[in-house]
Formats: sequence, structure tokens, C-alpha cells
Amino acid sequence: MKHFVHHAMLIVVCGIWLVILAATVHDLSMSYFPRPTAQSLASGAWTQQLESYLRERIGFRDSLFRLRSRTDLFVGEKMVQGVYVTDGMLLEKQDESTADALDLAEPVNTFYQAFAMPTYFVLIPSAAEIYESVLPANAVSADQESLIRNIYDGTASGVRCVDARSVLASCKDGYIYYRTDTHCTSYAGYYLYQAVIQKLGFTPVPYERFVISHLSTDFRGNLYHRTLCDTVRPDVIDRYSNEAGVRITGVQAVYQDGTTEDRGTQLSAPSALAEDPYRYYLGQPCMKLTITTDADNGKRLLLYKDDYADCVVPFLLQHYSEICIVNLEQTGDAFTEAAAPEAYTQVLFLSSIRRWQELWE
Repeated sequence: MKHFVHHAMLIVVCGIWLVILAATVHDLSMSYFPRPTAQSLASGAWTQQLESYLRERIGFRDSLFRLRSRTDLFVGEKMVQGVYVTDGMLLEKQDESTADALDLAEPVNTFYQAFAMPTYFVLIPSAAEIYESVLPANAVSADQESLIRNIYDGTASGVRCVDARSVLASCKDGYIYYRTDTHCTSYAGYYLYQAVIQKLGFTPVPYERFVISHLSTDFRGNLYHRTLCDTVRPDVIDRYSNEAGVRITGVQAVYQDGTTEDRGTQLSAPSALAEDPYRYYLGQPCMKLTITTDADNGKRLLLYKDDYADCVVPFLLQHYSEICIVNLEQTGDAFTEAAAPEAYTQVLFLSSIRRWQELWE
């Protein structure tokens, strides 16, 4: 019965699709509908023309895709476009890694052996690892806990690792991952900061010192845009401000093409809230971002990161006169060339386990 209903709904979806295409064929005033020919079908050109045509009518495409998602959920499917749909949040499917843990530890080991600096390493698990208990029965879920532990075990003895999984698991009843996005929230950012900064040798700023402002209450993240599933509530973007804390005195950005930008004393980008809210934390992504503060302690941190670290950076700033942030997603294995490591007092590698695998597999 379930399969019958599923197929019936798919027939309805296809019917709507054909109606829309038929209606738009005659809409020559907006754009010429690409007519298939034997040559264009064989070469694949017609498919590209059709995608371009439909892109101009994004509303049609989104409506059909949203209807398909709802159809899948209606007939009992729990995964749309590689995303599990639960009652409270969207969780990205995590496939088992084929990489060797020692290979994934190698970039940090090579750095430590070359520079012999105080080096710290943090891998952040995916939301599906922390909320595995709410995944549908028979869901595919990688064992990130074991992978991270094996990577840590493979690092040089002088590298100090932080168990981010235990930190996040201990506060999983709170709002630590966005419901519609793969990233951690500012709330999680604070608890990750608390664990990391103690390992770095500082006393964390107490949570109650921060004033929390809700900047956006309708954030729909990358998992929503992948599925167009609107059964999960939108997210909230928060700002944590420490009025008695350090002040930023300068922000300098360096882009992949070598161009630079003086961002004054502005770290965050409020304008991003309307388009790409996650960019609020550090503004437009760049290869290197150097932030100076009025903390007169001579402490300088070199941070190698992916964008999962962005929500942690505003907290780390409370303890350093300078933080240089190198974006591993833009430098790849040439990350040591972006900044001179010997100019810094500590080095921190902070990345999601998923992105770390993609970078070094």
C-alpha cells in the first residue's frame, strides 16, 4: 500500500511538472523554451539549456522540489537529498570514512615536527554524531567518535588534543547545532571555547559576562536549501557581547588572489544576515584574517580552521593581542605559507571532522 501511494504521488508530481512545462512553452515573451533535437539530446546540450531555462523560473523548480520532498515524507521516507528529517531538526547523513586515521593526523604532525611550537588540535563532530539516538531506524551513521579518537592517538606526543565530542554531548539538550544547517551555534561556540581556552592555558570568561542579542530569528541554513523541507522551525542567529572585554583595534583580510582589505575594527558582518547569515561571524571568507586587540599581553594565536571555527573566534579574542586566522579550505596543504608560524606563541587547528576528511583524504 505504501508503495502504491508513493507511486501515485509521484505521478501527481510528474503531472504538475508537465503542466508547467506545457504552459511555459508558449511563454515566448519571457524566454525561449529549448526545443529538444536529436543532436542536442545526444550531446547533453538540451539538458543544460533546460536547466538554464528553469533556473530563470526558480519558483517553479522550488515548488516542484518542495512538493517532491513533502511526497517523500508523506509516504514515510525519512531522508531527502542525503538529509534525515527528524521531528526537531535536519541531520546530514554521515558516510563511513575510507581514510586512514594516521593519514588524517599527518598534517598536524608534519607542522609540529617542522616548527616545534605549542600546538593544539580540535575536531568537531557532525550533529548526527551527537544526536544519533534521534536518527530513523536503520539510518546510516559514521562512527565519528572512533575516527576522531584514532586521529588523536596518531598525533605526535607534544600535540595537545581537545575532546570536542564530549563537550558537545554534555550540553546536547541545549541549542548547540542549527536545526536547518550543519554548523554549530554561538551557544556551542562558547562551550567549545571554554574547553579549548583552558587547554591553551587561560581562564575562560564566565558565561554570565556575555550579553546575548537575537540578530535573526528566521535563518534557514544549508540543509533547508538542500531539501526545501519547511517542517522544521527556522533558526536563530545570536551575538554574544562582552562589554567589559577586549576591544578589536584592527582587522586585515588577505584574499586568495593576493589582494588585501582593511576592515577597520569590524569583525562581524551584520549585512550578511539578509543573504548568508553564517557569514555574520567573520564576514566575507578570505584566505587569511588578522585581528588585533587592545589586550596588552603579547599573546599571539595562529589559528588554522574551517568555517566551523567561526563561532568560536569571538570568544578566543578575549585572550589575545593578535589572532591570525588561516582558512584551510582556501590554502589546502600550503597552509604554512599563508603566515609565519614562528611569529606566534601558540597554534590551534580547529575544524569539523567532515571537512578535515575532505581536505586530507
